[in-house]
Amino acid sequence: MDIVSIDGWVLNRIVQLDCALPGFAGSYFRASDERRQVIAAFLAAIHVGKEKEGEAASILATADHRSILAHAFGKLPAGLRRALAKSGPKPHHADYYRDLHKALACGQRHVITAIMQSCKLSPDRLSVITMLPPDLCDHRIIHRIEERQQAEDLVLVTSMMESRGIKRSEFVDALLKSKRSLTKVIQHWALQIPFPLHPIPAAQGYRPIRDGAELRRVALRYQNCSRRYITNSVAGESAFAEYTAVDGRQALLCLEKADGIWIVDGVYVRRNRQVPDDLNERVRQFAASHGILERRHSARKDDATAALKRFTRSIFDW
Repeated sequence: MDIVSIDGWVLNRIVQLDCALPGFAGSYFRASDERRQVIAAFLAAIHVGKEKEGEAASILATADHRSILAHAFGKLPAGLRRALAKSGPKPHHADYYRDLHKALACGQRHVITAIMQSCKLSPDRLSVITMLPPDLCDHRIIHRIEERQQAEDLVLVTSMMESRGIKRSEFVDALLKSKRSLTKVIQHWALQIPFPLHPIPAAQGYRPIRDGAELRRVALRYQNCSRRYITNSVAGESAFAEYTAVDGRQALLCLEKADGIWIVDGVYVRRNRQVPDDLNERVRQFAASHGILERRHSARKDDATAALKRFTRSIFDW
């Protein structure tokens, strides 16, 4: 059998117990993953003094798992042994065992259920379980969470979607039913988040882009990078609209909020080609008539930079 090495506080305690009962360390290293974790839980819960090390080593070497845990915690909550068996071959920090016992003994129902239904447990996984709200604390979601930061992000995004008018129950149901990564599911639903009120009202020949799905369709049609601005648009830092001139020519207007003031970030046509001067001027005049400022540029025109921009425009083609 393969023997998994250990280090840290448990190794120190095992060595001390082996001195009191020679051969104890060898039996520990040959033990099953579950027994290793049961012994670690015992050592985390009880301080064994020098005079009691022989007695403790004897208990840990001969008693069954339930008896060892009963010595450590007294009354055992349902699921503790099984949770320890799912905690891997190596011992964790002592706090993990105390936190796990507390979660199973005193935790809310959804926390206990998630622990029992999880295939694997660890300090990070337990931390995620105990911080998630009840509707997100489901093993079908938890096992796809990569780290605690992603769990915190999921909570924030779910609340934001709800505040923007998306039904929380429908979003959570999609997370539960999907087999895809959380990132893929959230990206799909992010397209449905309504953008904040556009700074220029809709008018004949002027159509504000209202949400991510519409911005994505426009980006595909124009074949430009406006699709990358979905998050900024949701946050109210960018805004897009399609301008249609009387002759039928169309351009995409991008607005940006700088220091609380909307300014024209750019005017674009399909594949980021050069915008005809007259169309560019009409779009900018329309924006100006609604109080939208122009971005301030250097008074000195840099002809070389403008020339380079024209040569490298295709880098950003779709």
